[in-house]
Amino acid sequence: MNPLNEASFKDALRNFPSGVTIVSTTDDAGRHWGFTATSFASVSMNPPLVLVCLAETAQSHAAFVRARRFAVNVIGNEHKDVALHFSRKHPDKFAGQDFCFGTSGEPAPPVLRGVAAALVCETHEVLRLGDHAVLVGEVKDVQTHPSTPLVYVDRSFHALEREAAELGSV
Repeated sequence: MNPLNEASFKDALRNFPSGVTIVSTTDDAGRHWGFTATSFASVSMNPPLVLVCLAETAQSHAAFVRARRFAVNVIGNEHKDVALHFSRKHPDKFAGQDFCFGTSGEPAPPVLRGVAAALVCETHEVLRLGDHAVLVGEVKDVQTHPSTPLVYVDRSFHALEREAAELGSV
């Protein structure tokens, strides 16, 4: 067995498939922030809570830690290029992208049009764990569209084919 080090830890995690999301918010000055994340999970049904993790070194870290609202945009295969775009540093990640934006009268974080699912959240709690912030959001609105799921595994994106599953009684 390999002794635990950062490289072996990353190698182990790359074998775990994850869904792909773009997490977005708008700060008090009206600037939009976003990043691609694969560390996303549901936490609770009542109240409806989700979490997403963000590295402390991310350019958008301070904006998300202070955010009152954020959106988790669940990415399908048709938005793979947008996910790649948001995974890199750009001065304005939203330029040229097809997002809906809230207004000052009706504040809402940016939501990607036609995304597989969008969960608009109010920040419930921000936890600092290790070198990441864990953003816990209470889901206030959900939008869904039919889509082929996009997953990230072994350091690359893959589209999943839908297949009907036969479930036995448990």
